[in-house]
Amino acid sequence: MEKVSLKPFSKSLKFVALAVVSAAAVLLANHYYEIYEYEKQMSSQLSITVFIDKACQDGEQVCDALNSLGLVSVGEYVSAESAYTKAIEKNPFLKEISVPGDTGYFQSYVKAFPSKLPTDEYLVIARNAMAEVKDVDEIVFDKDGFRQYVQAKNFLTFYRDFALIFALAIFFLFIVQSALFIAEKEQNYRKLITNVLAYLLAAAGGFLAVWCVCQYIQYPLLVGEKSIFLILSITAALGIIFKD
Repeated sequence: MEKVSLKPFSKSLKFVALAVVSAAAVLLANHYYEIYEYEKQMSSQLSITVFIDKACQDGEQVCDALNSLGLVSVGEYVSAESAYTKAIEKNPFLKEISVPGDTGYFQSYVKAFPSKLPTDEYLVIARNAMAEVKDVDEIVFDKDGFRQYVQAKNFLTFYRDFALIFALAIFFLFIVQSALFIAEKEQNYRKLITNVLAYLLAAAGGFLAVWCVCQYIQYPLLVGEKSIFLILSITAALGIIFKD
């Protein structure tokens, strides 16, 4: 009775496993880039609006005082007249119902941006400090929006740190495993190159599967070329680290 070799089956199973790992890594990387785009969009939208007292004669002086705190950077100063114009642009119907003197109901204000990560503690400190500035009337900001921004920022930092440590660990293990494999037999370097190319193809298959599905369901794939290259390389390295 002939013995059936399980090695071809084991090899095929390994290729499938590497393709699945590659596909999962692409989806995780895409999730990272989705959060990155969300964080970038929020960073350009979130600001602290500082309303200036109507009796103030010099709004620029208030801007300088806010900047000197070192907690925020003033991005835009809007005079009362400009605030009225902006309100008309945003809501054209106001022009039809406005009467002479309506501009007096509008306040000049400053759009300020945090100079540090806007945690809840930072926002309290910044608000209290800005409230002490002369001619500052009211301070308004989206607390929940800043909280979501901080959560996204922290998640991205954790993601990057974890990915870096994982990639360095895989690289180290790949070097060690390759050196030991070649040390066993000098001619093994050819087999090593062949295996790396085969595992790269398996990883590429996983990426192509994800790409095809995303194209079919019209789901945006935000992963860049450099990230794809790293994912394929790390997946191939995993194939070398875990022997057949």
